[in-house]
Amino acid sequence: MSTKNVVENYFNAMKEGRFADMQKYVSPNQKYWISGDGSWAFGGYNSPESMGKLWAIVAERFPDGLNLTIDSILTDGEYAAVQVHNHATRIDGKIYDNYILVHLRVQNGMITEQREYLDTIMINELFCGELETN
Repeated sequence: MSTKNVVENYFNAMKEGRFADMQKYVSPNQKYWISGDGSWAFGGYNSPESMGKLWAIVAERFPDGLNLTIDSILTDGEYAAVQVHNHATRIDGKIYDNYILVHLRVQNGMITEQREYLDTIMINELFCGELETN
């Protein structure tokens, strides 16, 4: 499977809320880094366990899922750059609207590295901050 096919399948599983299926395309030894080292709970390198916690937060706080649009996928050999737009409504009505760039490496049909660049202030507030009560 080509780099582009692996990346498309991975992001389509994410888009459709099939979080468990995403793991079919990820190496168990994947290196996953998210921008914001030290500025929020998931900034920096993440273990599979911390990524599981992050996806559990997404499922809990955004029960209607993420409206993910894949704007572009550029590939060069085993590398891909993916620009996505995420839009979702949190359970308390707050809007999550973020543009994200993900740089990936695919080796032997599996994603082995991801570097995710996003608005860390917004994501920290909406994923880790207090829920608003009316």
